Amino acid sequence: MQIAEREMTVAELRPGMFVSRLDRDWVGTPWLLQGFMIQGDEDLQALRQYCMRVTVDVDKSESFVRPVLLRPPRQDYVMPDLEAAKKGVPRPVVVSLEEELPRAQAATDAAYSLTRDILDSLRAGDRLDNAQIEAAVQPVMGTILRNPDAYFWLEALRGRDGYAYTHAMGCCALMAAFGRHLGFPDEALSDLATGGLLMDIGKTQVAPALLGREGPLSAEEAQEMRRHVAYSVALYDQMEGASPIVRQILQSHHERENGSGYPHGQAGDAIPLFGRLAGIVDSYDAMTSKRPFQAPVSRYEALQVMYRARGELYQADLLEQFVQCLGAYPVGSLVELSTGEIGMVMAQNQVRRLFPRVMLLTDADKQLLKEFRSLDLRDTWAGPDPARISIRKGVTPGSYGLDPKELYL
Repeated sequence: MQIAEREMTVAELRPGMFVSRLDRDWVGTPWLLQGFMIQGDEDLQALRQYCMRVTVDVDKSESFVRPVLLRPPRQDYVMPDLEAAKKGVPRPVVVSLEEELPRAQAATDAAYSLTRDILDSLRAGDRLDNAQIEAAVQPVMGTILRNPDAYFWLEALRGRDGYAYTHAMGCCALMAAFGRHLGFPDEALSDLATGGLLMDIGKTQVAPALLGREGPLSAEEAQEMRRHVAYSVALYDQMEGASPIVRQILQSHHERENGSGYPHGQAGDAIPLFGRLAGIVDSYDAMTSKRPFQAPVSRYEALQVMYRARGELYQADLLEQFVQCLGAYPVGSLVELSTGEIGMVMAQNQVRRLFPRVMLLTDADKQLLKEFRSLDLRDTWAGPDPARISIRKGVTPGSYGLDPKELYL
């Protein structure tokens, strides 16, 4: 049976396609006639501004684009049921932390190098390379699927240069971990991780002096910084095989629940789901990273700040799931125990989230130990004479002279 019409996302459109219907009224758009042929980039840019999806008339489209229109449509993902996620069991950790660490180290080293290459090539005027992106994303995603704690433990210990590179990698891993927690299929996890990696590629088109500014920006400079979203989408749309889900992430990760975000001031459910996920991940990684104009906060503190903004800046139930995903004290957090000792969270306990495995760094007097040792807090609550050690509070990196990146654990 011949296909007469095809519903498509704006990211899938190409010159030569005939648009017969929009996902909105024609009134208020640049098109006087109801139905038009896409002539080039100007039409595509306008469609991106006014629509998310359109209907394309196959017969009225140019013959050279019909093979694209006649391909089977990409299947939509099954959206995660947040209520089910709250009650369900997340994907199991399939290998131990110790077993995954060597693979995680190889994955992160390769991904960091490739991420530098991707962003540097964009600054030089090159286009995105799909194979290069996949080579960066897939090893990180593999580690996250097997044991996410291994990735986050390694990255907490490493002092890498360049916020642009570390933020891209951090968002890539966090998006994959969040999607894993919510029960997305692997295909969706790949899009989530890719969206995290490419989230801020538009900043390669912003002046380096502006990105590295330590002081406040003028109104004009702030506006130029916000244009990185449009730059990101434009760069991504040049790539063959662009995913509409990745495009959603690039387009919507600065929108906020109360409509205070940008570029469109969308609010609530008007923000695409993947954009809402990305907004949470982007905020968390930015807050916990060292930037020219801001010192990092602890992972624990970042979650506390974001939790207080639930329902205002972030969708409340999604943010609650993000906290469940990372744990109240995420891997890499410095914590003070009920004994007075300082430790660093190594791995989460999926059953008792407040009792993770920690690496003890100091004694009760806050003196650095000669040899660090691992302690599973859950084990201290078992047996005939339990010690019952718990976490007293989170500790800001740098307290007591402790910086995980300088300890070489």
